[in-house]
Amino acid sequence: MPGGIAAFVEVKAPGKKPRALQQVQMRRLKQLGFHVFVLDDARQIESILDVVSHAA
Repeated sequence: MPGGIAAFVEVKAPGKKPRALQQVQMRRLKQLGFHVFVLDDARQIESILDVVSHAA
């Protein structure tokens, strides 16, 4: 949307990493200029929101 902000978050179980296909898609999104995050701990939510809110 015009003037909007979009970011993508891959939610994983604690300590788990994105699969190969997920990594490919995440790279594509980053190349398009989006913020992309991997969340495997609820304590990461605040820092992700900080990054996205300062992207405005």
